[in-house]
Amino acid sequence: MVFKGYILEICLGLSHVFKGREWKGEDLSLARQYTQLTTLELWNGVGTGFRYHMSCDDTFRDFVMTQMQEARRIKTSLRKRSVREVIKNLSVRGIEIVEELVEYDASDIVGLIGEIVLEDFATNPSMEPIFPKWRIGGTSKSRGIDLVARMKMNGQWVLILCEAKHIHKAAKNSRQELRHNLIKSRFRIGLDEFENEKTKINLLNIVMGLNDIIARGEAVKLDVELAKEYRNLISMGLANDRYQINVVVLIDAKYCDETLLDRSISELPIPVEVGGNRQITLTLLESHLIEKATDGVCHNFVGSP
Repeated sequence: MVFKGYILEICLGLSHVFKGREWKGEDLSLARQYTQLTTLELWNGVGTGFRYHMSCDDTFRDFVMTQMQEARRIKTSLRKRSVREVIKNLSVRGIEIVEELVEYDASDIVGLIGEIVLEDFATNPSMEPIFPKWRIGGTSKSRGIDLVARMKMNGQWVLILCEAKHIHKAAKNSRQELRHNLIKSRFRIGLDEFENEKTKINLLNIVMGLNDIIARGEAVKLDVELAKEYRNLISMGLANDRYQINVVVLIDAKYCDETLLDRSISELPIPVEVGGNRQITLTLLESHLIEKATDGVCHNFVGSP
């Protein structure tokens, strides 16, 4: 048996890594195509701005619904595991508790859709997702980097750290002439997530989890070579501060025009702790169906178990 693909279900105590796009035996990428529309240089070459369009059909909503159901399964499993521990401890003292149903609020749904689309988008430029955060906790509110991935450049694997910012309700309520400020603020918030010490702690937690996965795999004679590759790449990134940062802002295409990216990154200050071995990409990702799909998922999931 081989440790294969993206997900480390460390939180669930499962000693395996499985590939998210293969675990259900379905190709989830056929109905969505990502097209690069614009490229802009940032901060004298330290960073790059991109505008992408996601072309999709009505199956996009089904794709998001399927992934949300998976998120709910993960979140429910984690909660049940936690509740079992609480019940076990309290029952010793004769205290009875009633388990509550897992629920989502609208902000969590919007955030989750952002992370789901980010993972899907990441494969477009041939990235290999290593650690999509939403698949670990089933929520967008857990701490950590939204997506850790790797990409081969000039024959070498490069560590890519990604953050998703999905603008939904705020886009509906914004004035067209001020919308670039809304996007700029999301880029700034996303970059703040990669403050140096915070990033080191987040990566170290993943390395520790990989070490645990590898140790348990070797104990039962499983092939853990891919997990070791991931661990070594992340460890090197930690040691040398060598990684790329990508902040992806997702918004419905009806709010976009040809100048929006340029205005959104104009006069955006360079992050203090970014440079040297760290390159930055700011991506504006638009789609004509993202708002409709998000509204539909919110209707189905908010307040539901």
